[in-house]
Amino acid sequence: MALIVELVEVAENLVRVKTTQIVDEDDNADWELVQQVEDERSADEFERLEVRDIVRVLLEQTELSPREKQVIYLFLQGYDDFAEIAKKLGVSRSRIWHAFKCAIQKLRKTANELGIAP
Repeated sequence: MALIVELVEVAENLVRVKTTQIVDEDDNADWELVQQVEDERSADEFERLEVRDIVRVLLEQTELSPREKQVIYLFLQGYDDFAEIAKKLGVSRSRIWHAFKCAIQKLRKTANELGIAP
């Protein structure tokens, strides 16, 4: 018998946990395949949560300017086009690029100080 735990992010800081119990039967040819797929999915979800927690710590521990915070948070929310972020914030694309570059340098420095490998 196996218990599979699935984590699904419903919203920011809100994760739904789904458990499924599968019975190991000798005549079930798909048992190993099902177990392997579920293990891989669980590992991917765990890794995603781990990365999110590392990013959260880095953002808490790094002193960023208000503009750098805005740019990083928008980038993390899926705005990966600097022109789109610039339009949203009402500044030039070059200012967004500069803020992003400075923020990334600061976040990397904090990661190194905390011993977090990239």
